[in-house]
Amino acid sequence: MISALATNMFAQAPQRSFWMPIEASKFAREMDFVFYFITWLSVFFFVLIVGIMIFFMVRYRRRSHIANVPCFTHNTPLELTWTIIPLIMVIAIFYVGMKGYVKLRQPPIGAYTVNVTGAKWQWSFSYPDNEGITDDFLYVPVDRPVRLVMKSDDVLHSMFIPVFRVKQDVVPGRYTDLWFEATEPGEYDVICAEYCGTGHSTMTTRVFVLSEEDFELKMAEIRLRFEKAPDQDLPWMAFTYLYSRCMSCHSLDGTDGIGPSWRGLWDRTKKGETVFTDGSTLSELTGAGKMFATPEDYLYRSILYPQEKIRENYPGSMPTFKGLLRERQIDAIVHLLKGLDDYVDANGTWIGPVPEPPAENTDGAKE
Repeated sequence: MISALATNMFAQAPQRSFWMPIEASKFAREMDFVFYFITWLSVFFFVLIVGIMIFFMVRYRRRSHIANVPCFTHNTPLELTWTIIPLIMVIAIFYVGMKGYVKLRQPPIGAYTVNVTGAKWQWSFSYPDNEGITDDFLYVPVDRPVRLVMKSDDVLHSMFIPVFRVKQDVVPGRYTDLWFEATEPGEYDVICAEYCGTGHSTMTTRVFVLSEEDFELKMAEIRLRFEKAPDQDLPWMAFTYLYSRCMSCHSLDGTDGIGPSWRGLWDRTKKGETVFTDGSTLSELTGAGKMFATPEDYLYRSILYPQEKIRENYPGSMPTFKGLLRERQIDAIVHLLKGLDDYVDANGTWIGPVPEPPAENTDGAKE
């Protein structure tokens, strides 16, 4: 009976409520039904039990100091009633909850797979059709099952998409997964729901639910975004699409964090002023036949092999981006670092040139 009631409510439930965000996935209403069923059941019995207690307190209060009343040890029908009815309700709650849980743990065959990497403190998404190219945002097609295969590069994280009502731990040393089927096109929050360190609160991103046509166009755009960009656009693209992965450790205003600030970094690098934990300096290690051929080479290797040389007074906590960034993306970051003081002000606002939007053909399609 409860299962039938749930099915009827799923078709009629509103998309928004006082407690919950918008329902944007296939199972959101089912999850909300279980939540509201337990909530209102608890409210009902709270009012009922407290009301009966108050009634008995008033109706059967002691009226004199001497009371001659019969003493009952128990009432079998009453005890059976308050045992059997809650038992049936608990079984019903378990059935509905387990039914939804099993559905969420069994992704359908042929679901579109996105590889997800959690690292302090950003999410990165790799799409199967994009030759390993990653993006900071999650793009999914509407009305199509999507499976996220997730891993962590460092500590325990938790992928949580509130509007889809899905959450799953992302555990170092193993793969975990979750799946959903988005039903409402739009832009929604993705957060980390497991405390993972000082930058935990900034480990957020967005999921974009697109039509099939827009989704295919977005995949093509991501695939060619950096490869087709001219060199003069690379700093802006690195600032726009890549810096979010770095902002939890590297500031733009000169403030030291877990890692050194990017402001003034290129000037220090050119002068070779960087001092490493072993006492060596960058000027001693840069030049023909040395560890770093050029200052740009030091920046390049710091992105791919961050543990090779660790800056003095900073922990060696930066993960490698080898395999996570393509060559053109690394070039973009190096271009941004070299011109950062001219492109970005001390408040972290972009003040450099912005690429012109793609021109449109006569039929309205972007070139």
